Amino acid sequence: MPLHEGNVVAPWPGAEIAQDVRGEHGVGIGAGAVHRRILPFETMTSGLSLANKVLFLFGIASLVIVTGTLALPWIRSEQLVFQSQLEVSRQLADTWLESPSRSSATGLLPIRLVPRAEIDPAELPFASDAARRFEASDDLEEVFQEVESGNEIIYRYARGLRGPAWRRAAIIAEVDPGPLGSAETLGGLLLIERPSRLAAGQLLSTRIYLVAVGIVAVALSTLFFWFILNRVILKPVRRLRDTAERVEQGDFTVRADIRTGDDFEQLAEAFNRMLDETSLTASRLRSMNESLDFKVTELSEANIGLFESNRLKSEFLANVSHELKTPLNSIIGFAELLEELASQEVTPDPKRRRYLSNIITSARRLLEMISELLEMAKIEAGRVELSIDPVDVGELMEGLVTIMRPQAEAKRITIEHTVAGAVPRLETDAGKLQQILFNFLSNAVKFSPEDSVVILAAEGFVRGDGFSGVRFRVTDHGPGIPNDLQETIFEKFRQADASHTRSFGGTGLGLAICRELAELLGAKVALSSDVGSGSTFSVEVPLTYREQELQSLLD
Repeated sequence: MPLHEGNVVAPWPGAEIAQDVRGEHGVGIGAGAVHRRILPFETMTSGLSLANKVLFLFGIASLVIVTGTLALPWIRSEQLVFQSQLEVSRQLADTWLESPSRSSATGLLPIRLVPRAEIDPAELPFASDAARRFEASDDLEEVFQEVESGNEIIYRYARGLRGPAWRRAAIIAEVDPGPLGSAETLGGLLLIERPSRLAAGQLLSTRIYLVAVGIVAVALSTLFFWFILNRVILKPVRRLRDTAERVEQGDFTVRADIRTGDDFEQLAEAFNRMLDETSLTASRLRSMNESLDFKVTELSEANIGLFESNRLKSEFLANVSHELKTPLNSIIGFAELLEELASQEVTPDPKRRRYLSNIITSARRLLEMISELLEMAKIEAGRVELSIDPVDVGELMEGLVTIMRPQAEAKRITIEHTVAGAVPRLETDAGKLQQILFNFLSNAVKFSPEDSVVILAAEGFVRGDGFSGVRFRVTDHGPGIPNDLQETIFEKFRQADASHTRSFGGTGLGLAICRELAELLGAKVALSSDVGSGSTFSVEVPLTYREQELQSLLD
C-alpha cells in the first residue's frame, strides 16, 4: 500500500513513507541545522609539540573516517526498525478490518474507526493531518509516524477508508457511515496508536554499539599511529634536535649519529656536513675578527688624531682669519684714502690711480675669502648664533636688490624682483637668510653675461605633507651647470669650473655656507640648471622657525 512520509525514501518502489518525526514537535535534519564556528588551525594547535600536533590531526582524521563509516549502519538500523514497526501496524490494521469485534475485544491496542466528519484538529491533530493528505492525494492509503517520548517510542498509524470500504468497515464496527459519497470520497480513518519500549531499546542498543565500536576503532588506530610516530619519525627528529641544541650552546664538535637508512639518515649527513662547514667558517671568522680588531684599534687611533687635527685646523682658521681681517681692513682703508687723495690732485696720475684701484679690488677679494673661511669655521665649530624675528619678504628683497644694484650696473645687468600673491611674514633669522640670497645673487651677477636679466622671486607654498613656507628663487642666464656637478656644487671647495684656467675666482665655499646656513634655519636649498640655459637656485624657508639642537660637524 502506498505510504506518505514527507522527504524520506520509500521502502519499496511506488510507495510513499510518512515523515520521520523526532520529538514531540518534529525536529528535522537538513537546511535548518546549526553550523558551529571552527577556529583557525593555528589557534587550536598553538603551544603543542610536533608529536601532539600530528597526533591531534590524525585523531581528528580517524574520528571523521570512523564516523562516516558508521553513519550508514546507524541510518540503516533506524530505517529497519521504522519499517518493521510500519509493517506491524499495517498487519494490525488488516487483522482488525477482517474481524473488528475480535481484535477490539483483546483490548491490547487502542484501535479506532473515526468518521471524517468527527475528526477535530484540536483533539486529533495527527488524524486531521492524515485526513488532509488523503484528500489531497487519491493514491495515498496510509500515513505512519513515530514520536519519541521519554524512554519509549509512540507509533501512530492511519489508513484512509473510501467509498464501499468505509461503508463496510462502518457497518461491521457499528458506526454511522454518514451520507453515501463517490468511490473516491474519504469516509473515515482507521487509527492505531501504540507505544513500543522494545523498539526504543533496539534503537538505543544499536546506537550504543555503534558508538562503542567507533570509540574503540579511533582509540586503537590513534594508539597504533602514536607508536609508529614515536618510533619511526620522532625519535630521529629528537636526536637531531638534541644535536642542534648542543651546537647552539657552542659545541661544534658534536655530530648527529642516525642510522635509519632513510631520509632522516640523509638529513643527518647533510646536517653534519653543514656543521663541518660552519666550524671551518667560524675558524676563518675568528682569524678575520682578530685582524679586524687590530685594524679597528689602528683606525681609532687615527680617528683621534684626525679629530684633533680637524679641531686645531678649525681653531687655526678662525683665529688666523680674524687676525688677518684687522690689518686687511686697515690696508683697504688706507688704499681708499690714497685713492681719494689722488683723485683730488690737480693733475692726477692715471697709473697711480690704477694701481690703487687694483690694491683695493684685490684686498676686498681677499677679505671676502677670509670672511668665507671664518664663517665656515664658525659653522663647523657649532658657534653660529641665530636671531629669530619676524621678516617682511618684500622689504628683504628690496634691500637685497639695493645692495646688489651697483655690482649689477657695472656689468649692465638688470635685477628684477617679484612676489607672487600675498606672501606671509616669515619667522626666521633675517641676516642668515639675506646672506644666503646675497650669495645666490652675487653668483648670478658674476656668471651672467652683460646686458642680461637676473630675477629674484618669492612665492608661498604648501607641500602634501602639510609643510608650508616661502620659496625664494634666483634665476640667471649664465653658462649653466652640468648634471654631473649639480650634486656636488654645494660641497666645500667645489666650483663648476675647477680648472687652473678658470675665469672666476673664489674659494668655493659660498654655496657650501648657504647649505649649512639653510639647515640651521630649517630650510632647504635646491638647484635647477641646464648647460647654456642658465641656472635657478632656490631656498625653501618654513613660515615658523623650529628650534633644533645645534651640533658641531666635528661630532
